[in-house]
Amino acid sequence: MLGVFGVYVYKLVKGYALEEQSVQKALDLNEAEAAERKANVYSEVKRTSLWNIIALFVAGATLAILGGERVSEVAQVALSELNLNPISMAVCLAAFAGMSEYVIVWRAHRKKQYGIALANAFGGITQVMFLVLPFTFLAIAIYQGFLVTDHVDLPLSFSLSNVLLFVLLFPTFYVLIALIEEDHTLGALDTVTMLAIFLLVILILVCYGGG
Repeated sequence: MLGVFGVYVYKLVKGYALEEQSVQKALDLNEAEAAERKANVYSEVKRTSLWNIIALFVAGATLAILGGERVSEVAQVALSELNLNPISMAVCLAAFAGMSEYVIVWRAHRKKQYGIALANAFGGITQVMFLVLPFTFLAIAIYQGFLVTDHVDLPLSFSLSNVLLFVLLFPTFYVLIALIEEDHTLGALDTVTMLAIFLLVILILVCYGGG
């Protein structure tokens, strides 16, 4: 899955580069005009020092660890004392974690900036599915294999819910990327299709994913 994300980033960068080349060719720009066009595009972009990047990385990692500990405590209490379904609790946590994304998409729709809304939704799917999720699995594997081999909540099994989670996420991802490539907004049929797949995933996980 990390390989899929790498190929996705490569194709994305290459695609935009080819598009820019076609624009320059259509406008018949010489080297000086092309350089001026590039300078205008990046005129509002400011360089950030390496130390600032490192500081932001350390701050983000530290807050993520602290926040993750607090979230795990909330989930543990909900599972042990409230006897909630593990998948139901995961859905609630996922909904809470995506609040910032919902606000961005909602504000973009209100301003009729549908491209921004679609790009944020698509970016969230690709990053979570092909970057965050496999990285989390790798971290769990390292933790289980080398640090705490007898952890009570490990390992993650190849259960029906886990397998169907991956199988049913790919159609959603494919539909969304097809819509972006065709450069149009979501129609009624597109919305119903994606919503049906998403609800089917949630239904299967809630019904069969409880421990």
